[in-house]
Amino acid sequence: MKTSRGWLDLLPGTVGIEISNPYFRYDAVPGVTTYPFGLPMTPPNLRHLNFPHVLAAQGELPAPEPVEFYLDGLLWRVGSLVYQEHQPEKRLLQYKFVAGATDLQSRIDGLLLGALNLGQVPLELRADAPDYALGTIRNTAFYGDKNPAYSGYLNQYAGGYTGVAVAPQLRLVPLLRRVLAAVGYTVSGEWLSDASVQQLVAYSDRVAEDAVGVRLPELVLSRHVPAELKVGALLVELQKLFGLGYDFDLARRELRIVRLRDVALDDEYLVRDAGQLTRALPTAYEGYSLEFSFESDDEQLKGFDNSWAKFLLGAGKTPIKADAGTLHCLTDGATGQAMPHIVAKGASPAYGLGDDSRCGLRLLFDRGLQAGYPQCTNGREAGSALALQWAGANGLYAQCHQSWLELLARAGSEERVVPFRVGDLLALNPGRKEMLGPRKYLWEKISLTASTARRLESARCTYRPVRR
Repeated sequence: MKTSRGWLDLLPGTVGIEISNPYFRYDAVPGVTTYPFGLPMTPPNLRHLNFPHVLAAQGELPAPEPVEFYLDGLLWRVGSLVYQEHQPEKRLLQYKFVAGATDLQSRIDGLLLGALNLGQVPLELRADAPDYALGTIRNTAFYGDKNPAYSGYLNQYAGGYTGVAVAPQLRLVPLLRRVLAAVGYTVSGEWLSDASVQQLVAYSDRVAEDAVGVRLPELVLSRHVPAELKVGALLVELQKLFGLGYDFDLARRELRIVRLRDVALDDEYLVRDAGQLTRALPTAYEGYSLEFSFESDDEQLKGFDNSWAKFLLGAGKTPIKADAGTLHCLTDGATGQAMPHIVAKGASPAYGLGDDSRCGLRLLFDRGLQAGYPQCTNGREAGSALALQWAGANGLYAQCHQSWLELLARAGSEERVVPFRVGDLLALNPGRKEMLGPRKYLWEKISLTASTARRLESARCTYRPVRR
């Protein structure tokens, strides 16, 4: 292992490594981790790790240490050493190595969107700004009775924006890029360029005005995101809604977004020695329960049919429940236009309203100017390619989840000990099927032991059969 300061001294022996396929969890994004192991307290190690036991004795948690992990003389992963403890009687420092999602999580643990530096952009009253939309939203309760001049509409439009109660809705793809950039990553993947995804915006319950109600000339973007949403939770919520998988390139600091339906439908495979079968389990499928959420503060929720936010498959025993969701959209009686409706207190530094955003992640599609009107919608209207509802040909189940969940429903689980060299480890791909004997599989977990004395020869693999 090598830090930026130099090579570390290792004890003779082995280190146990577990690699989890990030595509098989909806409530988290697993990555690579080792079991805790000891590093001797040699002078080079203490220097290269910046004397972590001293920081720990002072009550400070040593920061994760960036490190390169080499196996059989080849660079395997770039990741971090995470401090565990100091064992003075053994003259040892205990660490874990983490990479992929596990490394990113160690960097963003507890970090809120509202605390990030996402930059700022000019506030322009136009429907096609690159970083935000200004779709009209009906909310009669936004100011309560504190602003008599308020019309009941955010981003009110009458042949042009009135400039009163401007609440920008940040575009999701640029927002994702800014959030990942703030923690040192880039983001890529075909999902980002999908036409429907390009239209997604995040509802904001905060208007862009100062303490006396005057519109601001610039937007501080971190003020118009769900402020209490954690960075990791943002990724997990999008994963649940849209059936996504995340793959990490730590060397390039890149997050690659993969559509799980594409993984399920891809017929390419790698031929691998079937090794020795040590355990086989039948499918544990008992159905899925898919659900997303609305704003809990929305006073009108009880008056609506909310059933389209839920979807049951089979017995529905496995929940995939997103805290994220959307808003109800109605035809507005005053304008005759379809628009999002919500009845909830808003956020502003003016009128004693309270400046803290309280909304969750609520997504809408920005349709731009439609018949001279800036429209945001949840996609449930006729002709929408993708709708923020579960059922229907354009719903989230059919468009995003069905192929992958049907694959899981059919798949049991097998554990095998297979021949495994460092080249296999370097080429490991979470989305690539493997042909073992007459059947195709996707790997779910790889467990192996790295030794300071011998080369890598085998691994214990948990596989999910693929019947395609």
